[in-house]
Amino acid sequence: MKYFISVLACVLMITASSTQDTISSINKAISSGNAQQISPYLNSMVEMNILGNEGYVSKVQIENILSAFFKEHPPINFSVKQGGSVSENTKFSIGIYTSNKKETYRIYYVVKKNENEVEKINKLIIEEKK
Repeated sequence: MKYFISVLACVLMITASSTQDTISSINKAISSGNAQQISPYLNSMVEMNILGNEGYVSKVQIENILSAFFKEHPPINFSVKQGGSVSENTKFSIGIYTSNKKETYRIYYVVKKNENEVEKINKLIIEEKK
């Protein structure tokens, strides 16, 4: 029984660590303005609202949109303000992104485990912070 509890605790710690690694990697990519680093974490279809342009788009489309956003608004800072769990398989992160033009944006994304238990961004919102 002790062995079972030890194994279960290790699995839970690895799962929690995996989510933190995913969130941390995404936040690091946002901080550096690198859409290619975000790409592995994008679901095949992503619900997005980027500066009022909203809809469901493919992974390739959202990567291109993010590349254009980062090119037009290069980052000088990204700080996470809130994050957590919506459910066992769904996590979110909210941060404030500041561009080199001193523009400020709120970036919100939702990461959900897919059928293969791989965490992917399902929703991404970038809006101007007023």
